Amino acid sequence: AVPSFHRFLMALSHMFEGEEPALRLVRGSLIQYVGYGFGDASGSGFGSSWLNKSGELVIRIGMWNKEGVDTSSNYRELRNLVETLELMGQRGELEGFELFLFTDNSVSESVAFKGNSSAELLFELVLRLHNLEMKFMCKINIIHVAGTRMIEQGTDGLSRGDMLEGVCRGDEMIN
Repeated sequence: AVPSFHRFLMALSHMFEGEEPALRLVRGSLIQYVGYGFGDASGSGFGSSWLNKSGELVIRIGMWNKEGVDTSSNYRELRNLVETLELMGQRGELEGFELFLFTDNSVSESVAFKGNSSAELLFELVLRLHNLEMKFMCKINIIHVAGTRMIEQGTDGLSRGDMLEGVCRGDEMIN
C-alpha cells in the first residue's frame, strides 16, 4: 500500500461516520444568497474580509502561533481560508449558500478544486473544506486572483496588520 493509504482510510471513515449518508451540494436549484470574501496570509499574520448576508463588512485578523510560523506559505494561506469558513459556519453564514472566496495563492485554489493534496497538512485542510460543505449544505469556491487585486481590495494589508487599506477604509468590496 502507498504511504498515504492509512490517511485516506481515516478520511473516508470520518466522512461516512454518520447514521445517514452525508450529502453535498453540487448545484443548487435555487440561489438564495451568493457570498464572497477574500483571504490572505503573510509570514507572521493572516486576514480575511467578507460581506455578510446583511451586506456588512466582517473582518478576521490575527497573528500565527508557532504552528503557523513553522509551516509553508501554502499551508498558512489555505489554513486561513478554512478557518475563516469555519467561523462563517459558526456565525450561520454558510447554510445553503454558494460562496466565492478569493486568494492570491494558486495552490489553495488547486488543492481545493482537486479535492486532494500529497502534502499531509494540506490534505487535512481539504478534508475540513469537504466537511464544511457537507455540514452546511453549501458550495465553496476558492478562486485565485492576482496579488495586485488583493492589495487593492485591502485584505493583503489585513494579513500584515494594516487596517487602513481597501475595504477597511471604506472602499467597496467589488469595484
